[in-house]
Amino acid sequence: MQKKNEFQLPYIGLDTHDDYDLLYGLNGEFSVVISLVNPITQYGGATEDYQEFQSLFNNIIKILGSGYLLQKQDILSRSQYPDLPAKEYLQGKYNAHFAGRDRVQISTFLTITRQVRKGSFYQYDPGILRDYRQAVDKVIAVLDAGGTKPRVLREKEISQLIKKILSMNFSLDVLSLGNFAPSATHIGLGDRSLRSISLVDIDCIDLPASFSGYTGLSDNDAVRGFPVDLLSFLLRVPGFDCILYNQVIEVPDQAATLRKLTLKRKRHSGIPDPANALCVEDIDLLLKDVARDSQLLVNAHYNIIVCAENEKLQPACNFIESALFQLGIIPGKNTYNQLELFRTAIPGNGVELKGYDWFLTTCDAALCFLYKESLPVDDPSDFLIRFTDRQGIPVGIDLSDLMMNTGRIVNRNRFICGPSGSGKSYFVNNLVEQYMLVNMDVVIVDVGHSYSGLCKYFGVSTSPILKRSPSP
Repeated sequence: MQKKNEFQLPYIGLDTHDDYDLLYGLNGEFSVVISLVNPITQYGGATEDYQEFQSLFNNIIKILGSGYLLQKQDILSRSQYPDLPAKEYLQGKYNAHFAGRDRVQISTFLTITRQVRKGSFYQYDPGILRDYRQAVDKVIAVLDAGGTKPRVLREKEISQLIKKILSMNFSLDVLSLGNFAPSATHIGLGDRSLRSISLVDIDCIDLPASFSGYTGLSDNDAVRGFPVDLLSFLLRVPGFDCILYNQVIEVPDQAATLRKLTLKRKRHSGIPDPANALCVEDIDLLLKDVARDSQLLVNAHYNIIVCAENEKLQPACNFIESALFQLGIIPGKNTYNQLELFRTAIPGNGVELKGYDWFLTTCDAALCFLYKESLPVDDPSDFLIRFTDRQGIPVGIDLSDLMMNTGRIVNRNRFICGPSGSGKSYFVNNLVEQYMLVNMDVVIVDVGHSYSGLCKYFGVSTSPILKRSPSP
């Protein structure tokens, strides 16, 4: 009979406060979980936004300093678009047309963990808690200024998030926790399975010599060079139920890390060997960047956890590995620690990462692999026109008031240009129908009777066009 082990949560408990609810780990480390929205809208087209994102998180890491662990989790979940109620017939048919379509949603969480010295007995220190709260206040202020809409999770929300990650279910309100069946290649969850894919193999780091925080599309000539996130391909993974991209950055003691690098350089330079010479060259380049640009050295870990039905897991993982190959990234081949990697993806549990899961790099390089994009959502306005996003899911956009208030346009004129049969009248019919729902005055001058059906639907009288009689 196979022996069964109980899955133990890596927490002592939650400590509630007026400002923040702290999540305590088994060793005494404590964390705050923040919900946020990635500030870059997908297909926004502005390359400077990716640079601003890196500057934003670079400032956060500098605020925290050594002794802190930053864990960013981007969760992509697949669900069906609901059949929304409507008070009007055409709007009801519009909603029913999209009901049941597959859609992908992105949820982003940032966990800030204050580490404790490993192996030491935990001692309560109110000064450390005070400094931690001050650091979290500064981080939230920076995130708010960066347009990420940060919100600190409270006790019930943290518990719900942990349950959703354990069940890998972010699309249903009712959660059920089953048994884990870990193996060397995946973890079984009943009729579903999940697999962890590490971006970097510490034994053989296969990364491009240089890269930035974004890449250019190359699907066809029409969009060639269009800026997107390095890992934007995650939205196109076939057959997945849920994808959790776990990104962990640790700031070690800078002086001690530089001493270790200098010692390592001396050891490699003492033995004449081509591999040692390359290692010395890489360390020299790293030390020059640190000295020249005052960059921070950080330990980084990136892990993609894919959950799908048993027969769909392998094709989904093949797609991810192929997309990474195109970026010049060869993911880690060691998969024996699947359950161990899954546990480290739980909020605040990045402290369980082993030495072979981390790789040392500069802060700027580490931030390139953070997921930076969010999907378009309805504009914050009461005057919305329904369009669809790249997934074919309705999204409301204010074409008039909000764009005027933000300075994106200076007038409300419209110009629609397109060849015959491209859908100009179809679009204007849709536009006018939505204008009528908000009681706007609409005057149409048309000679092709393209809008007569819409006028009959709203019971609006139509007047024939007056023609000037020819001169006698």
